[in-house]
Amino acid sequence: MSEGRERQATARIGVLPRRALVPVAVAAAFLYSNFLIDWVLRGFHGLDIVVSLLASPGQPNAAVLRVTDVVCAVLVLLLLPAFFAALPPGPTRKVVAWTMVAFALGVVAAVIVPAPCGPEHLCASTSDRLDEPIHDAASILSEVSLFVSAAATWFAMRSTGPNWFRRAAWGTFWVGGVALNLLFGWYLEVSDSPTAEGLAGYVQRLHILSVSAWILCIGIHASRAAPLCAEEEPW
Repeated sequence: MSEGRERQATARIGVLPRRALVPVAVAAAFLYSNFLIDWVLRGFHGLDIVVSLLASPGQPNAAVLRVTDVVCAVLVLLLLPAFFAALPPGPTRKVVAWTMVAFALGVVAAVIVPAPCGPEHLCASTSDRLDEPIHDAASILSEVSLFVSAAATWFAMRSTGPNWFRRAAWGTFWVGGVALNLLFGWYLEVSDSPTAEGLAGYVQRLHILSVSAWILCIGIHASRAAPLCAEEEPW
């Protein structure tokens, strides 16, 4: 590697050297889709279970899922300064930064207050009935923030930057954030089909994979882009 390229690879943007951005994004993307870990540990069963129920008290892999969720949130925050620096200057990238922070905080909050009742268990106690809406609110905060961040990224880069990244932002919002969420809600809350809950689990996993793909795209773009305004902090 030439001296110039080596200097570029080791240059720090925020807390991470440029060469670390993609590996960190890969790790964060994998950990966000930690239902794959649960699936393997369960003996390749359980893909039809709503994901939040996998981390509820008493589930065999709950601790693993909660820890990996928190680690994922931390890794996303580590990516944020470099991603922020790679976005065009303007108020929209502040929206990107703060919604990504809200995403990470929502993930952690959903870990602190997990879904109280696992698969095939009804929430009967007062404590369970209190925890369930808190967990749901934290999950919704995380989800909405992530997809607003993707939409804001597309808006900030609508006339600049690589085409593939703009398309990734557009697709993340409309496919992962809108279409798959609507389909998930339909199966879980509206459909009376006997297979609806299982189908909701499968659709939810596609939705989660779309988030993982977006996290990976963030790391790749941040690693390739020249900082546009690196001296300004995201907050």
